[in-house]
This record gives sequence, structure tokens and C-alpha cells, in this order.
Amino acid sequence: MRLPVPRVVRDSHGLQRFMLVLGIVIVLAFILVAILAPWIAPYDFNADRDAGGVFGTQQAPSADHWFGTNVGGTDVFSRVVYGARTAVEVIVVAVVLSSLIGVPLGLVSGYLGGALDRGLLLVMDALYAFPSLLLAIVVSIVVSGGSSGALGGILAAAISITVVFVPQYYRVIRNATVAVKVEPYVDAARVAGVRTPRILGRHVLANVAQTLPVIATLNASEAILTLAGLGFLGFGIEPSAAAEWGYDLNKALSDASNGIWWTGLFPGLAIVLVVLGVTLVGESLNDVMNPLLRTRGGEASEAAVEPELDQAVEPTTTVATDDRRVAALSLTDLSVSFRTDGAPIRAVDRISYDVAPGEVLAVVGESGSGKSVSSRAVMGLLPGTATAEGSAVLTRGGEQTELIGLSDSALRPIRGDQVSMVFQEPSTALNPVHTVGAQLVEGIRAHRDVSKKEARARAVELLELVGLPDPERRVDYYPHQLSGGQKQRVVIAMAIACDPDVIIADEPTTALDVTVQAAILELLLSLRDRLGTAIVLITHNMGVVADVADRVVVMYRGQVVEQAPVHELFAAPQHPYTQRLLDAVPHLGAEDGPGEVDPSADVVLEVENLVVEFPGGFGEPSFRAVDDVSLTIRRGEVLALVGESGSGKSTVGRTTVGLQQPTSGLVRVSGTTVSGLSDRQLRPMRERFGFVFQDPAASLNPRLSIGQTLAEPLHVHRDLPAAEVQQRVRTLLEDVELPAAFAERYPHELSGGQRQRVSLARAIALDPDLLIADEPTSALDVSVQARVLELFVELQQRRGFACLFITHDLAVVDRLANRVAVMQAGRLVEVGPRAQVLGSPAEDYTRRLVAAVPVPDPVEQQRRRAEHAQLLVEG
Repeated sequence: MRLPVPRVVRDSHGLQRFMLVLGIVIVLAFILVAILAPWIAPYDFNADRDAGGVFGTQQAPSADHWFGTNVGGTDVFSRVVYGARTAVEVIVVAVVLSSLIGVPLGLVSGYLGGALDRGLLLVMDALYAFPSLLLAIVVSIVVSGGSSGALGGILAAAISITVVFVPQYYRVIRNATVAVKVEPYVDAARVAGVRTPRILGRHVLANVAQTLPVIATLNASEAILTLAGLGFLGFGIEPSAAAEWGYDLNKALSDASNGIWWTGLFPGLAIVLVVLGVTLVGESLNDVMNPLLRTRGGEASEAAVEPELDQAVEPTTTVATDDRRVAALSLTDLSVSFRTDGAPIRAVDRISYDVAPGEVLAVVGESGSGKSVSSRAVMGLLPGTATAEGSAVLTRGGEQTELIGLSDSALRPIRGDQVSMVFQEPSTALNPVHTVGAQLVEGIRAHRDVSKKEARARAVELLELVGLPDPERRVDYYPHQLSGGQKQRVVIAMAIACDPDVIIADEPTTALDVTVQAAILELLLSLRDRLGTAIVLITHNMGVVADVADRVVVMYRGQVVEQAPVHELFAAPQHPYTQRLLDAVPHLGAEDGPGEVDPSADVVLEVENLVVEFPGGFGEPSFRAVDDVSLTIRRGEVLALVGESGSGKSTVGRTTVGLQQPTSGLVRVSGTTVSGLSDRQLRPMRERFGFVFQDPAASLNPRLSIGQTLAEPLHVHRDLPAAEVQQRVRTLLEDVELPAAFAERYPHELSGGQRQRVSLARAIALDPDLLIADEPTSALDVSVQARVLELFVELQQRRGFACLFITHDLAVVDRLANRVAVMQAGRLVEVGPRAQVLGSPAEDYTRRLVAAVPVPDPVEQQRRRAEHAQLLVEG
């Protein structure tokens, strides 16, 4: 018969499992010793005699006294056993009291903020400033009041340690709460009308509680040491009331110098073992109990949502051969595998391509196709779990260097000098605690023997080269002081600082608005022309590919399935995957979108003279994000709100659902004024509107299953039995074309498109009158985006809700919007029917937006690029 194995042990693997099991064994052993102390110990902890007579003092370990006796003539083994009981009692009481006080205080303080937060911070910081042992001594003296009983002594010791621990729990939970409360999934709960206590419990505490096992175990370890310190210094429990390891160590001090080792060894060893055991348990549980680290072996993330290709992956190559062609970078049979707890995963499977000097090679494919992994293999930036095989040869001045297999020390002079990389997310690629100039200087001096002054001058020159305004001043800016487009320019400046032969640009325009995207692409092309640099452009934006690429490599599931010059690929794609990829790309002006809705339809959303201002910094004026905006949306209508980043689009959307309070103006939903109302006043009206957030991963609570996420609005606004809620969840999943079995999954087990479908299902769970969609497809691959948009149109036509669709993707707008509203610097500059605004815009700003949109047609894109350049000259 096999013994049952706890789930936490089953979910662990390798060294993690060994550490967890070892820690559990040590902790359970001490707990059992503490519980069974009267039966395990041969004598009482204070006994110095038995029926046979008085014990001898300081006897060495023997059959009668396994650990010997101490100077008082008591049995050391018995005192160690009873000391375990004292330690366990104090630890349990101290840790429980600390968490019961510190965690709620941290949650409420961090979530509500204001004067309460400032006051509690002041008190906790004052307590934290005291040395922990000194604070424990003071509290112990005050609390004990001369009590000599075992219970009173244990409580006094536990309370003194609790006072030390409460600020630790408070600070950790409060700081985590401040970070979590701004997450989109907390906003989603507010939009659904979830009450504050439930938000604190299910959405905040559930996502900060993963730190509690570590805090509790570290505190348990510190509690043992603090208790021992109190006993050692004579401020612990009365020696006649209970055995205590710290007191025994104090009495063993004089023994150590006289060769009497046993009186101090065994109490000290007991302290070390308990600290080791609880620490191992806490560190292991922190990983094992985190659902973000769980995986379901053998299941594909797409789970049959995307259809398989009708034929096997066979590469199709239509590359013009040229014997004189010299490749700056050549990949041959490159493969990358990742070790996992299950079978190894091959992310890149024997791919081959090359890029010549002065050429832009686009590597395209959906997320997970291996584009970024292959580029990181070239740069030697793969994690330790990855294994790269094959060849990546860099050619410079007739000399060839094999990059695969080089050590970090050998790659260091190559990175940034011969091969550089433009990372996808500039905010994470730049160090937030250093100025952009300091980061540029660091890279320059790593490869060039120049002074700091010369490197700084070169940094200013680079920032001017990439088109950053006022480079002499902005070289001293920190990353947070720059916009997204400006940060991307800084990242490009870092990449070209040493005139590399090859630049790998990994999704350099993702999430940028069309005008900034156009400027970044123009910059890359100008660098190619001036420096003759080979550029490997990794992207899933086929419009960008048509705009700047010379050749295209198409990847699918880790393999190269097609290579061709850009004009040939778009004109006659050969592989079924390439054909499907191009068919999914939205094309501005390619098809007739929806017309205007019936003007007699009910008005669902009314925004009148909306103004939203944010307070400025110290001594600075307030910032007006939304300036006198008025608009209406009727039932069954989709109004697209477009404009550049920072134009105020998202602020308008957040204000309509009460996530942001207006400075002035009115917002009405279905005739009811919602502007200026508190969360409590808005709660009964929350069922009238839904919200789909930009980032599907961040908008779903990682600690809730998909079923729990979809059921939450139903629990808040509908008094339904559990069976009916489950049926409603299954229906919602079917509405967004997901299997009912997904209700048991967690967000991290779904693909980006599947997560966005769940977000859409949650938004329509209560049949809202108004749906706000804030950039809902900007983070999705084109094929996934196409299906999500089709699904959105189907649901909108079936349910008839009004929609405010916020986006910077005008091709998406052309596909689904009835009317378009254009924002610039917080103001509405143009509102009208889709066909009129996108086809014949009245404002210069709108014309520049439309002209900046890349289309997936190289011939058409050349014409549009010339038109856009002319508009910029005229502007």
C-alpha cells in the first residue's frame, strides 16, 4: 500500500522537492518532539535527581544521560526536548499574532492610502528603527510584569516578538498592495462593481499572499533567535517555569573554555536545525504554491482553437542566388531546445537564413514561432535552461566568427560592437536608476578607449542622430522622463553607438502609435543607408514588413517555412501558413466597413464638455489630459476613438466607467449621470457597462481560474444558484468560442488570444449597455487579432451594445467602426462617419495619421511613404 503524498510535494521537482521534503521532515520532527516531550524526555526539564539519587554535575554523554548533564545537574537531553516545546509555542503564537495584525493593516493602508497610510507608515517606521532585540527586551519587561508562570512567560515572549514582527508584515504587504492595486485586473473588479472587502481579499491579498510563507518562515527563524537572545541575556522566560535554549547557552559559556562541549553543543544544534527546517519549507512553498509556475504537461496552449495547417511544414524558398553575395550574418541549421521538468521543448528547429550588408531582412511569424529565441541565440542571451546547436557565423572584413558556443567572455567584445540588439520593450531595456547618457557612455567606453568627456560628446551626437529633441539637455534625462517613442530612439542610439555590422531589431514598433512607428522605421532605414548596416527586423506587423524589408523569412512553430524577396512574397505567397498570415492582416481601405447606425436609436453614452486634469509636481501647473470633449454613442454603434499616445483616449474611456473622476463635465450612461459618483454610488449601475483592457495578461487575476473570473460579476449583481452560475460561465465560454474545460484553467495557461477572449466574455457577462475596449488587440498577433475582431463584431451585432473602441490602429478602425473621433493633445479635432474621416479627412492631423499607417502591400506602401513625407514637409 502506497502512502498518500501531499500535493505540494507532488507539484515540486528535483532539488526543489529535496529541499521541501528535508525541511518538512526537520520541522515535523521538532513539532512531534514538542508535542510528545513528556513521553520522550526521560526526566523533567528541571529534575536533578531520581529514585537512584542526585545526578552528577557536568557529566559527559552516557547511556544514562545521552547528552550529558549541565552545571546545575539537570539532564541536557530533557532540557533540549522541553526547549523544543517552548520554542514551538512561542513561534506559533508570535507568527499568528504578527500576521493577524500586520497583514490587514498593510492591506488597508496600501489600498486606501491618504492620511491613514501616512500615519501608519510613521508608526511602523518608528518601530522598525529600533534594534529588534532591544525592542523585544523593552516589550518583554513591560508585558511580563514580573510574571513567573509558564503561560505568562510564553505569552510575554510571544508578544514581545510580535511587536518586532508586525512592522515587517506591514511593510511587505503594504508595498505589495500599492503595486497590485494599480493592476488592470483590480480595475476590472472595480468596473464589475466588486466591493472593497472582496477586492482586498480575492484580488489584492491573493496576489500578495505568496510572500507570506517566506515572511512567516523567516520570522519563525528570527523568533527562535530572538527568543534565544532574550533567554541568553536573562530577559526570557523564568528558568524554573520552562526550558529555554538561550538560557542553556548562557549557562554553557563558562563550560566551553573548560572543554565541556556538550552543554552548549546540543541546544545550539537544535536552534540551527529548526532555523534550517523552517527556511527550507518556506522558500520551497513560495515556488510550489504559485500557480504561475504550474504547467500542464502535454497540452498545447492554443488547445485546438487555431486550426492546423492542411499540410506538413515544408519550407518554400524563392531566393535569388548570387555567388558574389557576402552575408554579414549567416545562420545554418540553428536549433534551440529548452530543458523542462517534462520533456525538452525545441523552440527553434534547424533554421537557416542570412542577411547581407545594407539589407533589411524581416523575420515574421506569430508569437511562439521562434523569432526572438533565434536572435537571442545569436547574441548568447539564452537562459541557462537552453541549448543551442548549429551555426551562426558573423563576417567582418573577410574574417568569420562562429557565435554559437562562445563563452560570455568571448562574446562580450562582439556584443554592441559587431552585433547589437534593439529590444522590444524600451522601458525594461533601459536602467531606471541611470540617465540615458550614462547608459550610452557605459556602452561606448566598453568598446572604445575614450575619456568620459569624449564618450559623453558621442552620446549627444548619437541622440541627435536618432532624432531626439534637444539632445544636449535630454542626455541627462532618466528613462521615465521620456515618452515611449523617445525611449525607443535611445535604445536604437545604444545599438548603433559603435557602428555595428548587424542590428537585430526585435519588434521595435510594437505598441507604438502610427506616427511614432513611422518615425522609428524612417530612422532604421536612414541608418541602413548611412552606415551600410545589415538589419534583422523581427516583427509580426506585415505592414511594417512591406514598408522597410528587402527580403522576408517566415517562421512557423520553430521552422522556416518560406523565404522570398518582399515583393514576391506579398504578390504570390507559396506556403499555406504565409497565405493565411497575409489574409489575416487588416488593410486600410481594403473593404467596406459598417455604415452609420439609425439616428433614432437610443443614446447610450453621452459625454458633455469633459475635462480631466492631473496635478503637477511641486511648483508645477496641473496637466490637462482631456480638454472639453463631447461625444455620443447610440445603441448598436461602434465609435472608434483614435489618436497618438498621450492624446487622452484612455483617460476618456476610464472616466466613462468611473475609474477616473472628471475635473468638470458630465458623463451619462443610458440617461443616468455617472460622473462624480463614488465607487459605492456607482456599484448598482456597474452592470450597465463592461471594459476590455489593453493587456489581456495583466487584466486577468493570475490567482483566479477562468471560471472564477467569469463568475465574479454574476455573484456581485445576480442572485443565482451555483449550478446556474456554472451554466452561465459555460455559455460565456461558448460565446467566445472557448471550450468549457477552460473554466478550470488559470490565465497563464492560455495564449494571448485566448486570454483576450476571456476578457471579452467577462465584459459581456451582464449584457451591458456600453462596452469600453481600450486597445484590445494591440498586443496580439495578426491572425489571432483577426479572429478576436470577428468575434467582437459577431457579439456586438448579436447583443447590440454600444461600444467606445479606443485604438491607434486605423486599419482595425476601418474594419469595425461606424464613426470615428480623432483626438490630439486632449481635444477632439474631428468626428464623423468612418468612410469620411478615413477616406477624406478634413483635418491635417487626421491626414497625417492616415498617411502614417503602413499597408501590407510593398507597391502601395511606397506611394504612401512618399505621400506621408510630403505631408510632413507641408506640416
